[in-house]
Amino acid sequence: MAKCKECTTEFTVKNEDKGFLESISFNFNGKKYLFPDPLTCPRCRARRRMAWRNERELYRRKCDLCQKAIIAMYRAEAKFPVYCSDCWWGDKWDPYAHGRDFDFSKPFFEQFMDLHNAVAHFDRAVLESTMENADYCNHAGYLKNCYLLVNADESEQCLYGKGMNRCFDCLDCLKIYDCRSCYESVNCTNCTFCTYLIDCHNSNDCHFGANLVGCSDCFGCVNLRNKQYHIYNKPYSKEEYQEKVAQIRAEKTQTQLWEDFKITRKTHPVKWMREKQTENCTGDYLAQCKDCFECYDCEYLENSKYCNDLKKGDKISFENYDISYFGMGVDRSYESSVAGYNTNHIAFCENVWQSYDVLYSMLCVSGSHDLFGCFGLKKGEYSVLNKKYSREEYNKLVPKIIEHMRRAGEWGEFFPISSSPLGYNESTANEHYPMSKAEVLAKKWQWHEEKEPDYSHISKKIKASLAPPDISKVPDEVLNWALICEKSGRLFQIQKAELVFYRKMNLSLPLYHPDLRHNMRNGLRNERKLYERPCSKCGSMITTTYKPNSLEQVYCQKCYLQAIY
Repeated sequence: MAKCKECTTEFTVKNEDKGFLESISFNFNGKKYLFPDPLTCPRCRARRRMAWRNERELYRRKCDLCQKAIIAMYRAEAKFPVYCSDCWWGDKWDPYAHGRDFDFSKPFFEQFMDLHNAVAHFDRAVLESTMENADYCNHAGYLKNCYLLVNADESEQCLYGKGMNRCFDCLDCLKIYDCRSCYESVNCTNCTFCTYLIDCHNSNDCHFGANLVGCSDCFGCVNLRNKQYHIYNKPYSKEEYQEKVAQIRAEKTQTQLWEDFKITRKTHPVKWMREKQTENCTGDYLAQCKDCFECYDCEYLENSKYCNDLKKGDKISFENYDISYFGMGVDRSYESSVAGYNTNHIAFCENVWQSYDVLYSMLCVSGSHDLFGCFGLKKGEYSVLNKKYSREEYNKLVPKIIEHMRRAGEWGEFFPISSSPLGYNESTANEHYPMSKAEVLAKKWQWHEEKEPDYSHISKKIKASLAPPDISKVPDEVLNWALICEKSGRLFQIQKAELVFYRKMNLSLPLYHPDLRHNMRNGLRNERKLYERPCSKCGSMITTTYKPNSLEQVYCQKCYLQAIY
């Protein structure tokens, strides 16, 4: 049993974990340089990786090469240059120009950060050639007419969402796939014309529902399969359904109905884990996974531990520990973030794609291999701190650096949070492991004081609740108003495409700021932490993200299937 150096909780490094670390350790000149046991627990390791990833905070600034105005995930006062996508991927600069010798009188992390702050970063993590009218999106590709979408691919006409993939005309959603005309929905696939859904699949025209599969025209329902015209799990005729739903909607606002439903949902049995076609797995929100332990929001993954947010690619991601984000075919890799596109055998990296045999490097892509401590290389090879070496020189130098890092206590540890250029509150770490400003500063990590947009030019500012509840009575002039969030007091505006969506779906204007709406959707999901508790029906022990003292009736697989079919 080990004690986490960060949070002091005890955690176990099992023999199989030690075997994995040994199997993927790097070999130089016939000698294997073993990765040591981790010094921090899996949760603190995940937080450390996430502290380097900004998804939702975007800033106006200039490209430091061509000087054109851009939208970037780094502030104008960042220590390093930031290039627009065209410049960063272009041939007008050379990251090797910043190469330097390794200085054995200084710690590695210090030298790497000097390089990190000298080499250009790209403005947003997007595949620019596939983006059309999607300037305010990040960590995305193949988007058209989208706004404030992150971690998304192949979607069109979508706004304010995270993890919206292959979707059309959706707004304010989290982790939805192949959906059309959906609103305020979380963890749904192949749903159409739906609002306020949680964990629903293959359903149409359903509202205020949870865990519906193959349903249509259902309102306020939970755990139904292949049903139509149901209200709060009770069947009606088509005419009765339409009349009853109209009456319910007339009596309460959509916000009130949603709050009521979230309470109702807790009175129904829930499945111990949100999964699809998994075998021998623990975690949550897994699809087509096998032999995975404590993994979250992953698909097409096998023989892996402590991974999160890995997407399905052309081939299964196999044998990975502590990998966060991307996926799409990443193998035999360890303690890295944003690794994918058939990346193989990397460790302690961030933003490394289509590459292999890479250590302690960032933003190295496009077939790079045999790199140590490099930044921003494309098709790089046999390089240390962005300086090229022959293969023989590289294999001789790297072992010396490893020994140097081992003596300094750096070898086997990911880049520290204190070195991240992001404020902790800008990063995805704050979504999953929230901390107060005082707590962050006490650890000597960064905190970014966010500046609210200037709304001084807006003449009309009203509380969101004072806008007409009937969307047909909301004038076009609302696009020139600033609404005041009912909870945070922050100002926000309605986008033209957003107003068109509300009118089409007959929805009231939102009461809350987009950031708060995002946080509220995140709050519908359990914390990424596992507990042992008995099945609420048969008493058999299950491993689940539901706390032992939670109010939900949590069922094992067998009992859950019996309850809903």
